[in-house]
Amino acid sequence: MEYFFVDFVKNNNRPVYILIANWIMGIKGNSTKQKIIETTAIALEENGFLATGLNEIISMADVPKGSLYFHFPGGKDELTSLALEHSGKEFAKMFGEILGNSKSPKQATIKIFQKLENRVVESNFKKGCTIVISALESFNSETIIQHVCKEIYNSWIQGFIEFFVSYGYSRKSAKELSTSLFSLWEGALLLAKLQKSAIPLKTVSKIAINLLSSYPKN
Repeated sequence: MEYFFVDFVKNNNRPVYILIANWIMGIKGNSTKQKIIETTAIALEENGFLATGLNEIISMADVPKGSLYFHFPGGKDELTSLALEHSGKEFAKMFGEILGNSKSPKQATIKIFQKLENRVVESNFKKGCTIVISALESFNSETIIQHVCKEIYNSWIQGFIEFFVSYGYSRKSAKELSTSLFSLWEGALLLAKLQKSAIPLKTVSKIAINLLSSYPKN
């Protein structure tokens, strides 16, 4: 929403104060909306879509129930899709920083698995990947949630494809490598949470490194 300021100072007209008040309320409203989205992202990652209720989100975010329905008239599906998009951007940022600061695909792969391992262990195995749980739970239905999950995964994988191509892999090999790596660490994250152990991630990390060497560069 855009706010336009009109200068009524010369005549001391009241409308200027109304516009300023609306602007302040708009900032506060956006802050509340973002807070709800981020809280939902946390709940989804820890509990999944089906186990996360709106009342729980309201309680965790410490906001009035009316705020949730005001900002998200589409209900739980709309809120979930926005929370997933938020998580998708956060993970994409993490991946981008690691890829940008790595000197080789091997180094990047090691760093990513280490980052994911640290993340899940430091959260006492509550965190993992917000997207995979919601994707699994919406598997049998064509919903906005499933669509968002697909778009996020496609975006992540495409970023890795371009990274591998920049290091001399053919586009075909880069696509296969990227898809394989995501499959490996998403599966390992699920096992790590289930077993409350970092061993699945450590094991799969070694497989991922060997996988890189099995694809010759151009």
